[in-house]
Amino acid sequence: MIQTYGNESKAGIRGKLGILSVSVLMLVGLGSQAFSGAPEGLLPQGGSDSKTVWDGGYRETQAEGGQAVYQENCAACHGEAASGQSGPQLFGDEFFEHWREDNVGTLYRYIRTNMPRRRPPLSDPDYLLVTSYILRENGFPAGDEPLAVASMNAVRIEGKDGPEPLPPNSLVQVAGCLTSDGGDWTLTMASQPSRNRNPDPDRSATPDELELAQSESTGDLTFALTNFFMLGDFDPSPHDGHKMLARGALIRRPSGDRISLTGLDMVAVPCGS
Repeated sequence: MIQTYGNESKAGIRGKLGILSVSVLMLVGLGSQAFSGAPEGLLPQGGSDSKTVWDGGYRETQAEGGQAVYQENCAACHGEAASGQSGPQLFGDEFFEHWREDNVGTLYRYIRTNMPRRRPPLSDPDYLLVTSYILRENGFPAGDEPLAVASMNAVRIEGKDGPEPLPPNSLVQVAGCLTSDGGDWTLTMASQPSRNRNPDPDRSATPDELELAQSESTGDLTFALTNFFMLGDFDPSPHDGHKMLARGALIRRPSGDRISLTGLDMVAVPCGS
């Protein structure tokens, strides 16, 4: 199905992931409270105003207030000190592995949208406090500036030594040039993949996602594209050489990384932009 986005047409693709599950647990973890990362395969850094969780993304008073809110509203499922009970742990290696290479704003929005499961929602200030408490429980230091909605997207979650490549099977989106390869299809001149926290395979790319992909510079990565049959009757041939936004699961292979598709949208006709 061809839809319209501004003056550009885009392939409005919606499909099922099939073999791979996209129902990722968003709050999981066990293990230690401090983390480190390897500098190889670095992901793009934020702008000059961005910082990491190691620079201090909340005030200690926020974490103290968040502990009280947590005990009242969250501990029944997640246990004392975010250690996990009937709900998953909120600190440790597994938790960090799921949230690294993302930002605090994504974590906050997930908590605000989904928690607590069986209680009335909290106030926005209380969600800020709980997020601050979780950051402290993960060993990330407090700072002079408070955690705030306006700035939390610029606070990156990464190891002390810097960012790492995204874990296998992460839900991602990546822009690049759709290229025919002997009957197969690849995304060439691709940028670094970024997290896609919306696991719904039926949704189309949002205007914001398409606008960001349109402004993003091409890169030097190549990804094989698989599971086209999950996209229904979509024919990639008319989009050969177009700049596309691919969404799906990131599959790591020794022979080369690939994207198991859940969506494919046209960003622009020329590829070298």
